Amino acid sequence: MCYATVLFFSTLFFSNEYYYLLLPFTIILFNLKKLYNFKINLLQNKTARNYILFIIIYVSASYANKLINGYPIISLKDYYASFLLFPLLLFTAALLEFKKVFKYFLFWVALECLIAFTEYFFGVRSFFIENVAVINNSSDFLYDHRVNGLSISSSVFALKLLVAVISIEFVRLNNWFKILLKTILFIGILFSFNRALIISLLLFWCILFAYHLFKKFEFKNFISRGTNLMLFAGVFIVFANHNILVEMKKKNPEKEQLELKFKNETTQLTFADISETPRTIHYPKMKVGNELDTTAVLNKLFYSSTKGINTSGRTLIWMNYIQFISEHKWFGFGSDKLLFKAINQDEKKLKLIHAHNSFLQLLASNGVIISFLFIGILFFIWTKKNLLVLIPILVYSCFQYGIFWGFSLLDVFFFSILMTNTNLLDEE
Repeated sequence: MCYATVLFFSTLFFSNEYYYLLLPFTIILFNLKKLYNFKINLLQNKTARNYILFIIIYVSASYANKLINGYPIISLKDYYASFLLFPLLLFTAALLEFKKVFKYFLFWVALECLIAFTEYFFGVRSFFIENVAVINNSSDFLYDHRVNGLSISSSVFALKLLVAVISIEFVRLNNWFKILLKTILFIGILFSFNRALIISLLLFWCILFAYHLFKKFEFKNFISRGTNLMLFAGVFIVFANHNILVEMKKKNPEKEQLELKFKNETTQLTFADISETPRTIHYPKMKVGNELDTTAVLNKLFYSSTKGINTSGRTLIWMNYIQFISEHKWFGFGSDKLLFKAINQDEKKLKLIHAHNSFLQLLASNGVIISFLFIGILFFIWTKKNLLVLIPILVYSCFQYGIFWGFSLLDVFFFSILMTNTNLLDEE
């Protein structure tokens, strides 16, 4: 309960990424005796020693890349990089009582869903954050009514929902209570209306349905295993005015209005008008139009495959990251996390943009050599179980920067699943 609370607390609107570091400190505090036994077993276990060797090689290679190819070291904090948290992440994932922790975590998320429902009812994005965008009440699309719950944004709320909805498939709960919790979580999914979340979960439920039917085909099994899809469809029909495809293809009127607003202005801000900080000066500018190499094969593929689809700016972002990777394929951004800078014309300041794709982010930040070393460690620690549970996380991370942050909720969840040595979906 304590671990789940620390994890949930770290995702709230007033928190930042450093709050996550409370979790390993809490684990150490409550497990001193267990840690002593863990140390003894570690010294005697050849596989565990190999883990440590690979981790040392990865961190050392990343740090060398940072010192040689990263941005200049000006102050003490410039020595820090997110890859330094990787050993701490694996330590946390190895010692966490996985199923118990995320059982309590999903209770917290269900509570946030009830708060989100209240925000939706009152027509506000958040009760807790000032200066958030006003809900477009003239629209009847769920996308335009999405709320933040207790989070800084609807995207963070959606990330917690992903973890909770996967967790509910393997935690031990009374069946009727589980259905009640699912109903609450599914309402939360609609009120966050994150399309990456919806796509990844629909795929997960379809695969899960097929998996259980393949194991044991019975009519009663057919009904019980289809609960997720039927329940979500029911909740969607209650709250939506359109079918799921129409909702998913919804264009964002706020962005269209913003574009029209600035097209009518005589001048727009340029980078010469903005005072940069030591934090932003090292990041490259977001390229647009002819600045991008549209003849590159991957860029052409991304552009043609997303044509006519509202990607909320992802096509441009992905093309920038792909071009950066092609130009810095071996060492990336020197193992510093690559962000592109662009001008927020509305707020008249710089904004930093991540890849909205965990794999592009990994490659652009580290280059090919270190990225493949990192992926190799993942395969090495993976117990070759629970692939079905990993699929929605991997799909979600193709459209959002989900995993590989350094130390985050989804990283802890993902690596805990990787290191779990039992089949979560087959346990009674």
